[in-house]
Amino acid sequence: MKLGLTLTLVACLCTSFGSMAGNDKHDDRNQSRGQGVKNEQRRLVVNSPDQAVAMAQRQYRGKVLSVQSSGSGYRVKILNNDGQVFSVSVDAATGRVSRN
Repeated sequence: MKLGLTLTLVACLCTSFGSMAGNDKHDDRNQSRGQGVKNEQRRLVVNSPDQAVAMAQRQYRGKVLSVQSSGSGYRVKILNNDGQVFSVSVDAATGRVSRN
């Protein structure tokens, strides 16, 4: 009697642990899919300083003096034909160009 009860208990435990292990694999696949979505959201419109310069020059004519990487994109310093120096921010995620 005790042996039958023990075997039943062991069988139940093995079954429950086996199903939990299967759930872990399922969760990993779902997490991987979630990572793919996050990576797609993180894709940048502007991937290099050269792209940032090109986008800035399309909107603001002049000579590019420098380009620096900033937290959210790039900062491009431009000298226009009137001799004025100004900075333009290029958002790497959206491609938005704005004069500072």
